[in-house]
Amino acid sequence: MIIDNHVHAFPDQGGPETGPNPEYHVLMMQRTVKDFWGRMVSSHTDPKYIPGPDEDVDFKVGKYGRFHWEKFGESCWIQRGSPTFQAMEHPPEQMIAHMDLAGVDIGVIQAEYLELNKGRESYFAECLRKWPDRFIGTAAINYDLSKDDHYLESEIHKLTHAVEEDGFKALFISHVANRQPMNDTRCDPLWNEVVRLGIPAYLNTGFTSRENYLGQLQRTEEILEKHPGLNIVDAHVGGNIRHPSNPDYVETPQELDKLLRTGRFYIEVGYVLAYENFDIWGEDSQYPYPIHKQIIKTIYETYGATTMVWGSDMPWALRVSTYRQNVDLIRLQTEFMNKKDRDLLIGGNLARLFKIV
Repeated sequence: MIIDNHVHAFPDQGGPETGPNPEYHVLMMQRTVKDFWGRMVSSHTDPKYIPGPDEDVDFKVGKYGRFHWEKFGESCWIQRGSPTFQAMEHPPEQMIAHMDLAGVDIGVIQAEYLELNKGRESYFAECLRKWPDRFIGTAAINYDLSKDDHYLESEIHKLTHAVEEDGFKALFISHVANRQPMNDTRCDPLWNEVVRLGIPAYLNTGFTSRENYLGQLQRTEEILEKHPGLNIVDAHVGGNIRHPSNPDYVETPQELDKLLRTGRFYIEVGYVLAYENFDIWGEDSQYPYPIHKQIIKTIYETYGATTMVWGSDMPWALRVSTYRQNVDLIRLQTEFMNKKDRDLLIGGNLARLFKIV
């Protein structure tokens, strides 16, 4: 069985289907541009053209996978999705067609910043109802420590309902929470409920400075130490991959040592989007992505196959490779593994986490 740890399904991100407040939804996407700058291909390279989080720059979700805005009298864009997109949408039927063609049995829908607006929960619940044998759902909550305890309790209740009533099988921590001290004592009720529900927690590290990234990892270590029944999946290795010339460079996977030794921390491999900018990576941006392959090999030889899961980040992965190529990063490009360990990476570890027979 092949399980993709990281897929997405979503309606038109520039349309009204995103929820009761489409304008705010578009603003949320504008706020992400700074995190992607220098990684994704864009019309400009100077950071002065990055739209501010609430700056009026006529930000739009356009065709062919691009975000557009105006700044300093210039028309700017960033290639958020594949140029094969017409609208910025990826319905579940399309994801299943990709899975069928590539030989993937199940996809874990990771619900991140695009899916946090109220009213979107029903979209993913419907995916699970219609295709329970093809999708596993992660329930996104926005555990914002700047809010009061009543708000935090309501977010925990949202998670409990999603798991016990709607069939979701994991927690997804939003980008807001990832930038907060999730080892704070006010988070203990959340982690206790995750353990009680018997589900893993998904989080994203990276997409930030070296200092902040290492701080995220330290907090994650403390969370796992405090909650011995908790399993955490870090989606994805690559979130803070930088070229060695970059001042925020970290020699991955060395910084993950303590986490990987816990046996309860799983790193997602397959995120080759970290290397998509040819101007930065040169030949390392080409399949089979030699730096990424070496990271997998190092983790495997040091910590074993049980510490990794494979995830593609479809459909965003189409910016750099076909879906089949992404699967084959494990199926064909891990000659240093035996078949048993390769099968763990490409589905066995997730089947155990999600109790799939």
